[in-house]
Amino acid sequence: MKDMKKTAALLAAMALLGVGSASAAEAAPMFALQGVTVTATRQAESLKDVPANVQVITEKDIKLRNVQTAADAVAMATGVSASNSVEGTVNLRGYNSKNILVLVDGQQMNTAWDGDVDWNMIPVENIRKIEVVSGGQSALYGGRAVGGVINIITKSEKRDGVHGSAVVSYGSHATVKQAYAVHGKKDKLSWGTFYESKQTNGWKSYNVYLSKKKSTGLTTTTGAKLDSTADGGTIIGNRGNKYVLSESYGFNLGYAFNDDQKLTYKYTHSIYDWHYDGAESFTGKWEQSGKYSAKTFLGDKGWRTYNMHSLTYNDQRNKVHAHFGYVDYTKDGSITPGTVDPNNNFDGSGTKKSYPSKSWDFELNKRWTLGTHTILAGTSYGQDQFSQDVYGKVADWKNWNSTVLSKAVEKHSGKDKIWALYLQDKWEFSSKWTAYLGGRYDHYKKYDGFTQTVQHDRVTGSTSYGSSSYSKFSPKLSLDYKWDDNTNLYVSYGKSFNPPILYQIYREGTSVLGNTIHSNPDLAPETIDNWEIGMKKKVGNKTDIHADVFYAKTTDAIQLVELDDENKKYQNVGEAKTHGFEIAVSQKHSDNWTSYINYTWQTGKINDDKNYDIPRHLLHLGTTFHKDPWTVNVDGMFISDRTEAGMIGGHFKSRDAYFLLNLNTNYQFNKNFSMQFAIENVLDREYFDEDISTNHYYIGDGRTFTLSARYAF
Repeated sequence: MKDMKKTAALLAAMALLGVGSASAAEAAPMFALQGVTVTATRQAESLKDVPANVQVITEKDIKLRNVQTAADAVAMATGVSASNSVEGTVNLRGYNSKNILVLVDGQQMNTAWDGDVDWNMIPVENIRKIEVVSGGQSALYGGRAVGGVINIITKSEKRDGVHGSAVVSYGSHATVKQAYAVHGKKDKLSWGTFYESKQTNGWKSYNVYLSKKKSTGLTTTTGAKLDSTADGGTIIGNRGNKYVLSESYGFNLGYAFNDDQKLTYKYTHSIYDWHYDGAESFTGKWEQSGKYSAKTFLGDKGWRTYNMHSLTYNDQRNKVHAHFGYVDYTKDGSITPGTVDPNNNFDGSGTKKSYPSKSWDFELNKRWTLGTHTILAGTSYGQDQFSQDVYGKVADWKNWNSTVLSKAVEKHSGKDKIWALYLQDKWEFSSKWTAYLGGRYDHYKKYDGFTQTVQHDRVTGSTSYGSSSYSKFSPKLSLDYKWDDNTNLYVSYGKSFNPPILYQIYREGTSVLGNTIHSNPDLAPETIDNWEIGMKKKVGNKTDIHADVFYAKTTDAIQLVELDDENKKYQNVGEAKTHGFEIAVSQKHSDNWTSYINYTWQTGKINDDKNYDIPRHLLHLGTTFHKDPWTVNVDGMFISDRTEAGMIGGHFKSRDAYFLLNLNTNYQFNKNFSMQFAIENVLDREYFDEDISTNHYYIGDGRTFTLSARYAF
């Protein structure tokens, strides 16, 4: 632990001096003040003029860094942490994916089921750029944007002719990725198609727990005492490695009516399947006194499939933008083994859980310029629905389409919808001062919530939760002061509301330790006040600096509360606060050499008790050296501990601090062909992270290698 802190501090100092190890390839564009963004204010503006912490990760950054997943690409931004091994995890300023709006081409990707984002289903090679906006953005984007907005923009062809690319990667744990794309443009018509797949059996899974009631007196094969969890349970084994197969394909069609007006349709089909290999019992026995069995260690076998449709109309002449999107998770669920035979390839029956979901959204806005005022007015409509079916018994736990043996089915379902109006006035009332004044009115309704038990196609029990609705106004005021041509100062305040997700309102489930998680249809929305003060400065032609201080206060914060040893429930627990500061510096030492360092300090409380899910320190630092035909990138990331008092000392779930060092090299043979070699986690550090929605604690991947070949034409 102490050595990791020393290493991180040394590397940070060396990076600032321009002689040390550091991070993301071509990191400078993420903080370059001349960049252009459209996400933060829903209009094209220079990064330095936007009164918020905005970062742009480009296709070039992703390529030179040899980034393998969308999660790794997003994690290149300051103050952001994301994980491939943990489904749906992303953290920004103390918020997770339930409070961070993630868009792909303007289409919401947070699932209607639990608000998570499955990064494995977003093809990284099809990304053109990523815009990350930190802080409350509800005045323009609604409730899910209380922690920020991540907008992923995919590729579309803007050049005449036919162009394409092919990427093949091989790495540790028999990890294979391949991606192909062809794009074309002729006259008014543009088109493109892509395919990407990845499979690996190297992802670390999570350990197997027993509850306090079942864990008395258990020891390892050597007689040593078994490790315990923060919840008082006992770790009795693990599920081995996680085998993953993800596959995505799609196409886009665009028609330009003229130079200013264009209609674009994009479609993506994505699948994500997983299972576990090499289950291990620390007791050396698959069966022990009826407390647990072989099935306990096998995890589950899961399947996800979605179809995303996106239709966008842009009219630059009349400044009109319209978007319609639809995401359908046709398959989302898993089967857990019920009765298995260890001597017969662990075959047997299981329990199937299916929770498909659907989301629709529509957006229409228009801009006007009236003297020193630029007015943006818009409306949006969104609808979510989910259903959860729990089948008592299926014949084969390894087959999604297995025959249902039990006619007992437990059903949960619900819907919500939001209609909104928003208005923003960008007022340039002097040569130095610009004010952004806006607000959003949201009308939210949840409805059609119910729980049913069905036996032999006959409803044996049913509970309807009825419907309810409420309206909220989210104002925001920002001021930007242009100190000089190279320095901008800004201050902003916004008020947001965040309605509970359907998962919290209507779903019933079971935690890792066997607790029943109860729904709560009476949850009130969270209300959040956000403040931010920041500075953006360019020193000469070589140094870019961004610094900000932020504070957020949440009223009626929603938390999963332990009622007793057997039951948990989502409740409004009171007040939560987060605050901190960020600083990002990028330095161009020469035409060949750039480096950067980003640091975030943050902390939080829930009803005056420390929020241990928030890492106090986040450090990214890096350097890039380029001299044809070579590009070399060194990347470092430090995350401080997220440990409750009294849980230090080896207890699982303690999530100690860790430092990761990554290395990537790129060799450009010619303008068309290049190869990359990457080493992730060079120091082979062991670390842990958590999937908040499931309470699973994952072991991070050790040292891994990836070799990639790229061809473009």
